[in-house]
Amino acid sequence: MKPLLASAGVIALMVSAAACDSPERLTYETPVELAGTTVSEEAAAAQAEAASTSFQLASGEVEASDLIGAAIYDASGEQIATVSDIWLAGSGAAPMIVVREGGVAGAGGELHTVAFTETTIAPDPDTVGEEPKVIVQYTGETIKTLPKFEQASADDYRLASEIMGTMAAIAYTGENARIHDLILTPAGEARFAVISPDLVSMNQVVVDARALTIAEGDTDGALVLDLTAEDIAVAPEYPVE
Repeated sequence: MKPLLASAGVIALMVSAAACDSPERLTYETPVELAGTTVSEEAAAAQAEAASTSFQLASGEVEASDLIGAAIYDASGEQIATVSDIWLAGSGAAPMIVVREGGVAGAGGELHTVAFTETTIAPDPDTVGEEPKVIVQYTGETIKTLPKFEQASADDYRLASEIMGTMAAIAYTGENARIHDLILTPAGEARFAVISPDLVSMNQVVVDARALTIAEGDTDGALVLDLTAEDIAVAPEYPVE
C-alpha cells in the first residue's frame, strides 16, 4: 500500500519563506527515463523545447555537502571552528549553522548554533568548487558563548545530514530515489534537492525541495518525494563531478 503523505512537506515546514520563490530558474537537459514508466507527450515536448544546459547554482546558493565540514574563521582569518551540520529549523524559526568548537576530525568538541545572518559564506580560493569559507564576527573564546545545540529527537529530518544520503519513495510509483544533496539559499533555506530518481541510474537531477514529505500511516516517518512522472521528466540534470 502506498504511504499517505503528510499535510505539509518536510522542507515546506522548515522553509516556508521559500514558498514564494518558485524554482523557475531550473533549466533542462536530457530526459530521465524511469524503469517501467512512461512520460506524457506534453512532458516529452517540454523536454524538447527546454534549453540544453544543466543546473547551475545561483549567486549566494551553496550545496549542503560543501558547507558541512567547512572551516569557520574569525575576522582576522584564524580558524576557530568547523561546520558540523545545518539545522533546517521549523515552526517559523530561522535555519542555523551547527558549529563544532574543538574536537578532532569532525568528532568531539562542543556543538553550538549561529544564525546564517551572522556569517559570511564565500568561496575559498584555495579550494575552488569545494568547501567555502565561513567567516563570523566571533573570536575563539566568544564562540563558546553561543547557544549549545541540542536535538530533541534524532532522525526528525531537521538536520541536512539526516536527509542527504537517505532514500525516499516517489509518490506516484513507490519506487525509491536517493537524495544526494540539498541546495541552500543564502539564508540557509533548502531550495532544491539533488536526487537520483531510481537506484540503478547514475544520473542525478534537481527538484524542488518542497516536494519532500514525511509519510504517515504504515510507513510513518519515511521520506516521500511528492513528484509526478512529468516533474522528473523535465527535472534538470545535476552535473556530477
